[in-house]
Amino acid sequence: MLVTGGALLALAFFDWNHARGWIAQKIQERTGRELVIAGNLEVHPFSLHPRVRAERVTFANSDWGEKQPMLDAGTLEFSFSLLPLLFGGRVEIPELALSGADVLLQRAQDGRRNWILKAPGDTAEGRSPEIRQLAVEKSRLHIKDRISDTDVRLQIQSKTGDPVYAIDLVAEGRVRGVPLKMRGASGGLLRLMDERTPYPIRIEGTLGDARAAAEGTLTGAIGNADVDASMKLSGGNLAPLGDVLKISLPHTKPYTLAGTLKRRGPEWTFSRFSGTVGKSDLGGDFSVNTAGERPVLTATLSSKNLDIADLGGFVGMEPGKAPPPRAAGKLLPGEPFNLDKLRRIDAHVRLVATQVQDTASLPLDNFDAKLNLMDGVFKLEPIVFGIADGKMSSTLSVDARQPRLVADIDSAFRNLHLDKLIPGTAKLDAALGALDGRVKLKGTGTSTAAILGSSSGRADLYSGGGEVSNLLLEFAGADIAEIVKFWVGGDQKVQLRCAVASFKVTDGLATSEALVVDTDDTYIGGAGSVSLKEETLDLTLTPLPKDFSILSFRGPLRVTGSFAEPKFGLEKKALARKIGAAVLLGLINPLAAILPLIETGPGKNAPCADLLVTVEAAARGRKAPPP
Repeated sequence: MLVTGGALLALAFFDWNHARGWIAQKIQERTGRELVIAGNLEVHPFSLHPRVRAERVTFANSDWGEKQPMLDAGTLEFSFSLLPLLFGGRVEIPELALSGADVLLQRAQDGRRNWILKAPGDTAEGRSPEIRQLAVEKSRLHIKDRISDTDVRLQIQSKTGDPVYAIDLVAEGRVRGVPLKMRGASGGLLRLMDERTPYPIRIEGTLGDARAAAEGTLTGAIGNADVDASMKLSGGNLAPLGDVLKISLPHTKPYTLAGTLKRRGPEWTFSRFSGTVGKSDLGGDFSVNTAGERPVLTATLSSKNLDIADLGGFVGMEPGKAPPPRAAGKLLPGEPFNLDKLRRIDAHVRLVATQVQDTASLPLDNFDAKLNLMDGVFKLEPIVFGIADGKMSSTLSVDARQPRLVADIDSAFRNLHLDKLIPGTAKLDAALGALDGRVKLKGTGTSTAAILGSSSGRADLYSGGGEVSNLLLEFAGADIAEIVKFWVGGDQKVQLRCAVASFKVTDGLATSEALVVDTDDTYIGGAGSVSLKEETLDLTLTPLPKDFSILSFRGPLRVTGSFAEPKFGLEKKALARKIGAAVLLGLINPLAAILPLIETGPGKNAPCADLLVTVEAAARGRKAPPP
C-alpha cells in the first residue's frame, strides 16, 4: 500500500516534459507520423479521461501530402478516454481545444485522406480519432482537394452560446478552380471530418462572378458532399456557375434566384425556386445528373411574363450577344449553330408561360413547350402557344449527330393576324383577315438559312375572310401612278371570301400548286416560285374581275427580286381577262385536292367551301351560283 501510494505521489509530481520523446515515439508507432512537443507538457493522469496540455505542438502530414505539418498549434489541450484506448485501441477524445493553430486537411487524387491515421504496414483502412467537442481560437484551416481542384484557406474562431454555429469563419481561395470569397459560420470544426453527420453551415459571398447566400448542411464536407440548403443566387450568367460545379447550365441573362439546393451523389437539384432572369420572372424545379457519359438536365419551369431571349441558352443561343450581321440582301439567319452544345448534354425541359415576348416583341401567350435532347437529337414536341390573336402548334426535330444538322419542322397555325406579327401591316391584315396554315419542311445544314435553303416539303396558307382594299386589287393590275392615286384619294373596301396559297418545296425551291384570292369583285390567280436558298421571288398574279372593269385591260403583275427588296412590274403583252381565265382553269385540279384539307372559316357556310365551284364558273365565263 505504501509502495502504491508512493508511486501515485511520484506520478503526480512527475515532470512530463521528460516523457515528450517517449510519447512522440508511441504516437509514431501507431500512426506513422512524427509528433513534436517543443513547449511545456502537462498531464493530469488521475482519471478515466486523463487531460493533457501541450504547447508548440506539430504533427506531421501523411508521407504523400504536402511537406508541412498537418497540425501546428501554439497550444493543444485535450482529454482522452483511457479504457477504449487500452482495450480496443480506439482514440476517443471527449474535448479538444486549439489556440493559434494551423490545420491542413488534404485529399489526394486517388482518394486518400490525411486525417485517416494508421500504423506503418497496416493494410486496414484506418480510422480518424473520434473527437466529441472542439474549441478553436484564432486558428486557420487549409483544405486542399486534388480531385475537385479545391484550395481554400479559412480563418476560424470558436464562439459560445450558439448550439448550431459554433465557429465564425472567413474563407478565400478556389473551389473547383474558381475564385471563392466567403464569410459566415459553421458547426464545430471536428464535425467537418465526420462524413456521416450533417455539418451546419451559413455563408455568403462570391463564387466566380456569382453571388451566393446559403444556409443548410453538408454531409461528407471534404469531397463530394451531400448538400441540403436554402440558397439565394445572383449573377450575370448561369453558365459559368455550372462550370464551377462541373455541371452544364445554359447561358442566361443576369439572374436573381432563391430556392432549395440539394445534392445527392452525382445529382444536383434546385427546387421550388423563384426569381428573375433578365426581364423574365421564373420559377420551378431544376436538376442536373452527372452520372452518365453526358450530364442530364431536367427542368419544369413556369413564368407569368417570359422574354424568350433571356433563356436562349436552353436552345444553344447566348443571351445578350448580338447576332452576326446578315449577308447583303439576306433576311434568313446564316450564323452557324453551336453543335457542340447540342452534343454535350442531354436535357428534358418543360416551359410554361402565360405571356411571352421575344427579341422582336412578338405577342405570344399561353406558351407550353417540351424540350428533349438525347444523344445529340433535339426535339420540341410539341410547342404550343397563342400568337397574334391566334394559335400555333409546332414540332421540331434536329439531329446534331453529324457535322450537318438534319431538321424536321411541322408547324400548324390558326387565326394569325399579320399586323400583330409585322409592324406596319395593318392594311394587309385588314385585307386578308386571319390566316390559317401548315408548314412541313425537312432540311440539312448548320444554320437556319442553310436548312431552309436545302429543305423539301410543303407550305399551305389560307384565309376565310377579311376586307380587301381596292388599293390592293388595283395593285394587282395597275402601275405605280395608279397606286399613288389610290393612296391619295382613299380606297374602298370589298369583302375577301377566300384566299389559298399552297407551295411544294423541293431542295429549297417552293413552287406554287395553288394561288387564288376570291373577293366580291375579283378573282386573282397566281403561279410561280420562291427560292429559300437564294431568297428570291418569281411570282405572277393575274386578276379576273367578276364584272367589266378597267382591270380587264390590264396585264398580270410580276413579283420578282429578293426577300429584302421585292420588285413589282406589269406584263402588258396580254389582257388580264384572257390570261386570268386560263390561270384559273389551271388551278381547278390543285384546288380540288387542297380544299378538303382547309379547316378555316366559321363552319359549313365558310366562303372557302364554295371556292372551287365559283372559280370554275368564272374561268369558263359562267355566272357563279350564289353561296
